[in-house]
Amino acid sequence: MWDTTSRTFRLLELLQRNGFMATERLAGDLGVTTRTVRRDVARLRDLGYPVDTRLGVDGGYSIEPGAVLPPIHLTTEEALACALALRRWQDDVDGTLAAGSLGKIVASLPPRARWIVDAVAAVTLDTPVDVLEPIDHPTVDIALLGDLARTCLVRRRVGFAYTGRDGTSTPRRVDPRRLVNTARRWYLVAFDLDADAWRTFRVDRITGFAATELPTRERPLPDPDVEGWVTRQLTVGWQQVTGTVRVHAPIEAVRRWVAPAWGSVEAVSPEVTVVRAGADSHDAIARWLLLVQADVEVIEPDGLRAAFGRVAEQAGRASESSPANPPPVTGAV
Repeated sequence: MWDTTSRTFRLLELLQRNGFMATERLAGDLGVTTRTVRRDVARLRDLGYPVDTRLGVDGGYSIEPGAVLPPIHLTTEEALACALALRRWQDDVDGTLAAGSLGKIVASLPPRARWIVDAVAAVTLDTPVDVLEPIDHPTVDIALLGDLARTCLVRRRVGFAYTGRDGTSTPRRVDPRRLVNTARRWYLVAFDLDADAWRTFRVDRITGFAATELPTRERPLPDPDVEGWVTRQLTVGWQQVTGTVRVHAPIEAVRRWVAPAWGSVEAVSPEVTVVRAGADSHDAIARWLLLVQADVEVIEPDGLRAAFGRVAEQAGRASESSPANPPPVTGAV
């Protein structure tokens, strides 16, 4: 049996999670009568929660959309999920903003839930050994991100200054359509009115944002697969050189090493996979493909063959080195 307070917060949780719910369904989920549901809704309203009522035979309740809510009721698991997400989010936005949000969530929790969140934070280390971090990882203005998202939704033309790779800032007039988060960065997909073409813009390079009252023109997106299109656009800048190799391994074993931004894989037999790869140098491609731990045949170009030779020479020199007084080995075993 629920006590009155627990049941009322359980009702709030159901409405926040599901949106509109019929009175009969609420009564069934809470194990009470419809009259008790109406009394609990009245309690929520007394606490300041804007609960909307739908009358009729299929009537029920919902939290009024767009309203400013009092503190949201979170379960321990939901609070922990928010805390973990905000810890990761600090890498991408203003750390002070994320830390402030996290502090408010933790402060509003009951002692038991707060203890669990604090315990996880105290004993957890973020060690991204399974990914390569970008050399530059600028934070994103969360307010700008919100403004861009709003103009995408309401279809309003915007202007801003954009700083290119060479450091030059130029004014842009665009019709924004999508935001894409990839490779630990945020990108705006927009139609550049001056270039008369679709473009991607790194959000951290946008300044002087100004929304206008002019509606955007209806245009088809450059590709129905926007994420794939953005990846291809970024690949043009990332892949300074390319190469094709034949890897003697099943495609399942090879695919995990080849992100879409860096190449493609094709199975030519159950035990052979062709990889078309790109990077900033042939040496980088060679070192990366050796991680597959399978025999590799270079199809093209000769520059990639030479790169494998240089990598092999480096490995050979490492195997032949034998210092007279090797340093002591320290660290975890």
